[in-house]
Amino acid sequence: MFRRADWRAALAAMGAAAGTAFASGRELTLFFAQLGWASWAGAAVASLAFGAMAGVTVRCAQGGGERGLAGACRRLGMRIGSVPGLARALLLALTAAVTLLGAGKLGALTLPLRHAFLWGAGVALLVALLMNLGGLRALPWLGLVALVVGMAFHAGLAIDPRPVRTMLRADAELALAGSLPAAAVLGLLFAGLNAAVAGDALARFSGGCDSAARTGALCGALMAAALACANAALARGGRALLGQALLMALLSARWGLWGFWLCAGFGWLCCLCTLSAALGGLIDLFRDVKC
Repeated sequence: MFRRADWRAALAAMGAAAGTAFASGRELTLFFAQLGWASWAGAAVASLAFGAMAGVTVRCAQGGGERGLAGACRRLGMRIGSVPGLARALLLALTAAVTLLGAGKLGALTLPLRHAFLWGAGVALLVALLMNLGGLRALPWLGLVALVVGMAFHAGLAIDPRPVRTMLRADAELALAGSLPAAAVLGLLFAGLNAAVAGDALARFSGGCDSAARTGALCGALMAAALACANAALARGGRALLGQALLMALLSARWGLWGFWLCAGFGWLCCLCTLSAALGGLIDLFRDVKC
């Protein structure tokens, strides 16, 4: 049903969005887990909207022969000097900064080195720059690894029946629990954020896609699968978990040291994927300025 080009574009999009969607678990708490049972409705809305936005992105990027989303934006009058162009540049810059900071924090938590924060951030930045020197050809493969590892990791956390030990003896009050309108709004916001972050990577790899609708449907299906596993993992931890600082670390602590390293490694991989995609979008913007 889906061609290789569809998979390549969809996996690149999932990789680009991994850092803003799955890196720490706090994103999933904000957009979904705080809704209680309504989080499943929010995840469904987010997946459908993400797929639709991905299809529109592919459609806009096709037909002009430009590489990446910068060319499509030029055709639509969204140069970097315009308000939409500046907003896009700001989003990419903030995304790169946040994921670089996240990679540095994970380095500080895991590496037994002096200046571990700089090591974590510096290695991520170096790898991201090397990937862009290669035209981001490795991004779909990294997206595949992040998707498979993330789904297996979250599914394992979800099916583990052992209780989760929280660090703070406090119960979180879920003011939006069971609210379907809130689920719809937060789902749309989640989809919009991640579709905007993944837009450049998706457009870059959409050249061989025959059907924008088919590529968008695949993006939505992959996002739905990833969100289902992650949301189930957070549901396993219960309401008290949602008030903790390191949610996924507490969930994976049931697996001992291996769980800690798997959690940290998956988070760093997500940050690396999104950092690489954001830097690629910024590089295309600079090329647009020279034009």
